[in-house]
Amino acid sequence: MKALVLQKKGEISLQDVDIQEELGPRDVRIAVGAVGICGSDIHYYQHGKIGPFVVREPMILGHEAAGTVLEEGLVFLWRLVIPFTD
Repeated sequence: MKALVLQKKGEISLQDVDIQEELGPRDVRIAVGAVGICGSDIHYYQHGKIGPFVVREPMILGHEAAGTVLEEGLVFLWRLVIPFTD
């Protein structure tokens, strides 16, 4: 998949990212169709941090996504959230 990766303050790049993790019982794999860049992403780009969280390694930006569920774990509750820091 393609991802916008913040390398460090003021430096981003579009990269191919391969994610091959096994799903946990409460996980789903999503084919992302669209994602938004929000104020938090811009703040990370401009300042390299938000409050106590400082970007110390490359970080994939964008956490407001929409897509299609490709695979589901054992427990699927129909409420999907993409964690902000994962």
